[in-house]
Amino acid sequence: MLKQWSESDSVHRATAHHAPSIASARAKFNVFQKLVRQWENIHPYNGAQVLKIRGVVDLDLCRKSWFQALESMNLGVVCVGNDSYHHRCLNGEAMYHGVFLCPPGTRIDPFISDQLNRSFDFRGGVPFRPFIIQETGYFWMGLIYQHWVADSASIRMLIHEWFIRQFDPARSARRPTRFNAGGYLSLFGPHRESSPPLEVLLSSLRWPSQFKKARRIEDREKFRDMKLRFSILTASEGLIDPLRRAARAMNATVNDLFLAAIAQVCNEFVPAISRFRRRELAIGSIVDLRPKSDQPLADVFDLLLGFTSISCRNRHLDDFPGLVESVVRQTRQQKRGGLAMSSCLRMAAGLVAGKFLDRDKIIEFYRKRVPLAGASSNVNLNRCWAARYANGPLLDYIRVAPTGPMTPVVFTTTTLGNHLSIGLTSRCAIIPPETSAQIGQKFIALLTDIADLGSV
Repeated sequence: MLKQWSESDSVHRATAHHAPSIASARAKFNVFQKLVRQWENIHPYNGAQVLKIRGVVDLDLCRKSWFQALESMNLGVVCVGNDSYHHRCLNGEAMYHGVFLCPPGTRIDPFISDQLNRSFDFRGGVPFRPFIIQETGYFWMGLIYQHWVADSASIRMLIHEWFIRQFDPARSARRPTRFNAGGYLSLFGPHRESSPPLEVLLSSLRWPSQFKKARRIEDREKFRDMKLRFSILTASEGLIDPLRRAARAMNATVNDLFLAAIAQVCNEFVPAISRFRRRELAIGSIVDLRPKSDQPLADVFDLLLGFTSISCRNRHLDDFPGLVESVVRQTRQQKRGGLAMSSCLRMAAGLVAGKFLDRDKIIEFYRKRVPLAGASSNVNLNRCWAARYANGPLLDYIRVAPTGPMTPVVFTTTTLGNHLSIGLTSRCAIIPPETSAQIGQKFIALLTDIADLGSV
C-alpha cells in the first residue's frame, strides 16, 4: 500500500514545487509525545479523521488543495532529533507524497484498519497519509496520521485548510502554525488548576489506587497481540437532541451517558475477569487539554491530550440510573481536582517505566497497572468550522483513535449538527469480529434506549 501511495502520485512531478525548504522552529518533545513514541516501539500508534462529502471528487483540485494546505501551515516532513523535532515543507518532495486514490470497491472500515496497523517512519518523514475513496453519490476524504505529531484538534486545523480550499476557497487565509507550545507542566501542570493544591494532589494519588480494584484481562498472550480493527457504527439520525434532554433530566452531561453506556457494554463483552479484590470496571477518557490552559493554543500544532478514568462497581453496572449517578459524581470530582491536567505526572511515570522494560514487559506493565476495560474519546464539532458545512457538502465526520497498550477497545463519538458518528477501534486478539459487531449493536441499542427517555 505504501509503495502504491508514492507511485500513484508521480503525475505531480511536472508541477512539484522546487523552492527552498522552509523549516519551522525546533520544538522539544513534550511528555506525551515521548510516551507515544515509546508506544510506537510496541505497535503503530496512528489516528485518522475522515470526511464524508457529497458528490464526486475533483481529484486534481483535491491534490492541489492538499499541498496548498501543507504549505500554508508549514507542514510536510517532520525531522526528528534526540530530544526535539521540527517541520519542513515538502517543496521538491511533494511528488512522492500526494493524495492516494483508493481502487474502486475499497471499503472504508478495512482500509482504515489496515492503516492503523501500518507504521510510519519512527526516525521522521511525512507523518500524513491522505486518501480518497469514491462511493456512489459521495466520497471519503481522509487522513491517516502519526499520532505523536498531532492531536485531534491539530488535525482538524489541517483538514479544515484542505477542505475549504476545495469547497470555500474565499476562507483560505491560514497563518503559519505554531509548534512549540511548551511542556505540559508549564501549560497544564497542577499549579495552573484553580482547585486547592491539596485537592489536586489527592486527586492524582487516588487515580492509581483505583486500578488496584479494577478487573484486568488475564490472558497475557492475547493482550500482547496489538493488531487493531476499526469499524463505523451506524446510529439513528436525530439522536443527539433527545440524548441531551435525557442528560439534563439525569443532571448529567451527554459524555457522562456515553461513559455509562460504554461501561455496560464492556462489562458484557470485554473479557476483564472479576477476582476477589478486583471487582470494579475501569473506563478511560481521552481529554483535550487546550481549553484548560490560560495560554492561547488555537493555532498550535501539537499533541496536547490528557487522560482520566472512572471506576464502576458491580452493583451499578446492572442499574443504569445508579451507574450514571456514579459516573457524574466521579467526572465532577475529577474536574474539581484537575485530574486531566495532572495526567502529565502519570505519563512521566509510564515513560520512566518504559525506559527500563522490554516490549513484553511494557505491555505487561500496562495490563497489570492500568487495567482499562475500554476508553472513550468524545468531541462536539458544532463548536468548530465543520458545523458551517454540515448538511451541505459535508455529510459526516469520522474520528479514529488507537487503543495503545492499555485498553482493548476505544469508542470515538463525534457530534456534528444533530448527527452522532461513532467509531470503534478494538484489539483483534481480545475482541474477535463477531464480538466487535455485538459491541457495536449493544452500544447503539443502549444509546437509543437512553434517547427514548429524552423523547418523552
